[in-house]
Amino acid sequence: MKKFFLISLGCSKNLVDSEQFFSLFLQLGYKHTSNKKYADIILINTCGFIQDAKEEAINTILDTAELKKKNLKKLIVTGCLVKRYKESLITEIPEVDVWIDLKDFEHLKTVLKKKTKSTIQINSQREILTPEHYAYLRISDGCDNHCSYCTIPSIRGKLTSEKLENLLKEAQYLADQGVKELIINAQDTTKYGYDLYGKSMLIELLKEIEKMKLFPWIRLLYLHPAHLSKKMIEDFKDLKTLLPYFDIPLQHINSSILKAMNRKIDKETIIENLNFLRQTFPHCAIRTTFITGFPGESRLFFAELENFINDFKFTRLGVFAYSQEEDTPAIHLPRKVLDKTAQKRKDTLMFNQMSISRILLSDFVGKTLDVIIDKKIEPEEFSPIDTTTPHGKLMKGFRDEFIHVFNGRSYLDAPEIDGRVLILVRSKNIKKINTIKKNKILPGDIVKVKILFSLIYDLVGEIL
Repeated sequence: MKKFFLISLGCSKNLVDSEQFFSLFLQLGYKHTSNKKYADIILINTCGFIQDAKEEAINTILDTAELKKKNLKKLIVTGCLVKRYKESLITEIPEVDVWIDLKDFEHLKTVLKKKTKSTIQINSQREILTPEHYAYLRISDGCDNHCSYCTIPSIRGKLTSEKLENLLKEAQYLADQGVKELIINAQDTTKYGYDLYGKSMLIELLKEIEKMKLFPWIRLLYLHPAHLSKKMIEDFKDLKTLLPYFDIPLQHINSSILKAMNRKIDKETIIENLNFLRQTFPHCAIRTTFITGFPGESRLFFAELENFINDFKFTRLGVFAYSQEEDTPAIHLPRKVLDKTAQKRKDTLMFNQMSISRILLSDFVGKTLDVIIDKKIEPEEFSPIDTTTPHGKLMKGFRDEFIHVFNGRSYLDAPEIDGRVLILVRSKNIKKINTIKKNKILPGDIVKVKILFSLIYDLVGEIL
């Protein structure tokens, strides 16, 4: 039986494509191997959104191509990078055997069936590549927002929403696979349904999923600030399983920069909506991202952004230095900012956020949070401990007496992009827990954890 290995790069939305590619391999009789050295075929699903992602994709292709000198029989590359640069890639990287256009599942079927001579019917099922207790539900692809710096519309095309009834079937499938945390994503989740129904159907979708009573946790990503209305925020209150976690990529706060970015919103409206969100959900987690060094970002405009972040104190925050991308309107804007300046500004914001995060997380010490278990970890996986600090001494004490340590996440933490909760189990408590859980604490279990202390981005607690 031929073996395959799949490498998925980029965002969680791209991962959904990878899961469909993975499923096709299995349906056509291939066996997955966890070691690419033993694969007959390697498929790389690339990202090509910004310069860093492009470099990662190229390096991954070149590194994998080295295996062709040994025993790899076929290298297939697909994804966003191929969509943007297919013709030049064919010329520059001849080691790749097959280039497959973005989401061209039919082409992959043709390539694989030539080898397997399979006559089976192929469906579009997904093979979940995340840990089995959480998965992504991509409710639409493409985007109609046309932010001036963004390549997504040229790569993924216009907004294409999935029919509501199909998403409910997919949600049922994910629940049947053991998913406990459903993470809803898209390029812009707030605009789900505009192309099919003439209006946003996000709230209707969430209500229908909740009626199915399948998932104890539902997490929502990528809420565009221009389409996040007060009415939508109020509707969120009626959803009992929707986590109070709101991912709202703002990108900037200066109104002139926002206009140049074509974000279709200004500073005053952003602040008004954010304040209303916090009034409606007083203990919510708000995640956002910003771009530094966008054309026209003067020192004064950057100071405005820095002050806004320091004042508002976001729970989770990411920053990107502006990446000039061909075929975007922003590349033609005047008053360019030097790359080193954009990077320095990014570093400044992230340094400031360390202090903000430390202060915000310290408020959870002594409180109890629901935490979903991701995995058991070994003591050596802990970061080095400074035993001269009070927290370090406490952590060292736990090292001397704990039996189990688990990685988990609270409502504050989306997988891969946010922090974690380190869950410690003392030896004196293990019998009690074993009696309840029949000697097992499993990934996907949602447990009560008392927070003992906080780190910069993580919390540390003890299971109750």
